[in-house]
Amino acid sequence: MKKVVALLLALVIIFSSSAAFAKEKPEAINVMGDIVLLRPLGFSGLVIGTTFFIVSLPIALISSSTKQTAEVLVVDPFKFTFTRPLGEFESGL
Repeated sequence: MKKVVALLLALVIIFSSSAAFAKEKPEAINVMGDIVLLRPLGFSGLVIGTTFFIVSLPIALISSSTKQTAEVLVVDPFKFTFTRPLGEFESGL
């Protein structure tokens, strides 16, 4: 019985993960909206986040949370703005 349950579980995992490998092409409206609206907002967020990181750096150093603070305020907006494919919103948000 355990082998049957394990086999069924393995099949469910295999077939449910196949959709993750299917990559669909982004629509033109998503790419245009990304270029016109989201990239400039992401860059603004990066500049503002970097400013807040510099201001909060003394407190982050005292509380030993520099890495976490940098990731939230600088690294995440950088990845959203510069490394995310155009028109793809799932990997940056």
